[in-house]
Amino acid sequence: MQDIRVYDFNLNLIHIENMISSVDWVIKFNDIGTFEAHFPLNAKIVPIVMKNDYLIISQGDNQAIVTGKSAISDFTVFGRTPNFILSKRVTPNFTKKTGTIEKISAGIVSDAFLDVENFVVKRVSGFTNEINFWRNVYNPTFKVISECLDREKAGHKVYFDFENKKWVYTAVKGRNTGIVFSKGKFNASNTSYYEDFQEYVNGGFYEVIDEETGESIWEEIASEKEGIYKWMGVLGGNTLSDARDSLKSRKWNKNIRFDIKDMKFNKDYFLGDRVKVKTEIGDFKRYDEKYISAVNIWYENANSGEKPVFADI
Repeated sequence: MQDIRVYDFNLNLIHIENMISSVDWVIKFNDIGTFEAHFPLNAKIVPIVMKNDYLIISQGDNQAIVTGKSAISDFTVFGRTPNFILSKRVTPNFTKKTGTIEKISAGIVSDAFLDVENFVVKRVSGFTNEINFWRNVYNPTFKVISECLDREKAGHKVYFDFENKKWVYTAVKGRNTGIVFSKGKFNASNTSYYEDFQEYVNGGFYEVIDEETGESIWEEIASEKEGIYKWMGVLGGNTLSDARDSLKSRKWNKNIRFDIKDMKFNKDYFLGDRVKVKTEIGDFKRYDEKYISAVNIWYENANSGEKPVFADI
């Protein structure tokens, strides 16, 4: 197990810890991931974390902002991946912006962190389609840029450049890899499959209050389905953006997970990568195109492992 390094928010190293019981990372694409580590109560990291606020954790390529701690039978440190910081800024409403999703999101993040000298936006190429994008209400910056990037199933990350002491934001675009995960390829085992669509709808209505009259107006997000396959619902939120989020949360869930063999995250595959997954349940076999939406990495005693999470394209 790799050592855990502790930094302050100015990216100064203040401690290296090797007395570690277990670590669990969940790294997500275009979303905020999680970190949880357990230590013996006599580990030297305990007084460091107890005495200091605003800390950063690093273990190999994985990084997190410390968001909590607890002490019962052992000492536990909780965290969120660095893009958590985007949820601590607010982006005001704005009129239509036109450009690529990379350009629009970069501008939004730049504006949100103008007051932070060592926060930089790293521009990347590969985004060519232009969109129109606007927001009618104030929102957390994280929500705005994740929605913008999701228009083309892209993502983002924030990471710490410890050498240059910079917080860095960048957009991320998944690759078309040609990778196939299956038992037959000997790169997948211990497969689990779960499907649920009780809460699924493909269109719906949301309530808007007229600012002048105070009257309630119901707007529709039309379904692309017809006839008996048109499933409508009452959506949350009082703006189109919030209603779309509500509709997205009521998706048809098809989850497949498995342990991978002879492949490593950030070497053989990356978040956002598009892959093919072969589902095999008894005599049933099917290939599905998915993208890697998250990866769970864990270390405990002498054991370690990683498990990618797949989402529909």
